[in-house]
Amino acid sequence: MSKSSGKLNIINRHTYEDFKSADGQRELKTLRSAKYKKKHKKEEQCSLFDFVIVPRKQQKSVNKNKKKRPNLIIARNSFTFQSKRKGKTRLHPKIRITRLKRIIRNFRKLKQQTINQDNVVDHLEEKFGGMFIEQPTKELDNSLSIQLDLLSHAKEPTETSLNNAMSATHQIHSRRFRSYCDNCTTKRLKELTTQLLNDLDRFQKRAYANNEIKARAHPRLVVGFREAQSRLRVNKVKLLLLAPDCEICPAAGGLDDTITELKSLCQQQRVPYCFSLMRRELAYALHKRAQISCVAILDYDGVNETFKQVVHEVNEARQQYKELTATAK
Repeated sequence: MSKSSGKLNIINRHTYEDFKSADGQRELKTLRSAKYKKKHKKEEQCSLFDFVIVPRKQQKSVNKNKKKRPNLIIARNSFTFQSKRKGKTRLHPKIRITRLKRIIRNFRKLKQQTINQDNVVDHLEEKFGGMFIEQPTKELDNSLSIQLDLLSHAKEPTETSLNNAMSATHQIHSRRFRSYCDNCTTKRLKELTTQLLNDLDRFQKRAYANNEIKARAHPRLVVGFREAQSRLRVNKVKLLLLAPDCEICPAAGGLDDTITELKSLCQQQRVPYCFSLMRRELAYALHKRAQISCVAILDYDGVNETFKQVVHEVNEARQQYKELTATAK
């Protein structure tokens, strides 16, 4: 039995010829779709003019040089805008030393040289028993005088300044509580000052996290002698905190002169100032590693009650200091 279908055998020869003749006469219908909607029914006839290339008119480009910027959606706090610096930038910028720091270093160097001179004299006295000592000491004095001329900032204090310094010092003063202090450091004052600094530091860090540009423009507090001086000159300081254990530097323009200048500025502007926390304690309160000698509070909004308590406690501590110094005389 054959596998081919027997359906083709049903159509006879005559029927096949009729289908064939009708197939040649029928027109093919175009498909009804969007693709063939605009298609011509008649075939297009091509001519030689269709192959002639006509130059197109150049369209004027509007805003040709203007570049399209991408539309970016930046989430808040996810991107920090960095100001573009002009000019050359160094990979390892040079560390700039301030004038006050330079004076302190020069005074330290001079102090170390005087200590070394005393050690040399003692060694010569032990070895030679007072012989041939006058000549080396004179040479050392000459070398020191030359160095003093070079170090113009480290000038010797006059007799009047020495007398004033001697009169200002009392038994209560020491290296941890210098003679420039004019209030006692009570436990209550230390606690209030630490609390005030902690709160203001927390507020300032929160402001930096929200909007760094705005926080830099309106700081709560500043650290350092230079920053405090610049804010005092424009009447921005509400309270000045100074460390009572600053390094001894009686050279011209040194630490002692800077502290006296700050005190006089505060007295002129009637700004309260106090000596409550040591350098280490100030650094600990502000979560800093380096020691801090001066903090200027510019805005105490949010800790008004603590600020009032600090000012009241400072006045009491100053009165207590006056009583102690009066009895010490």
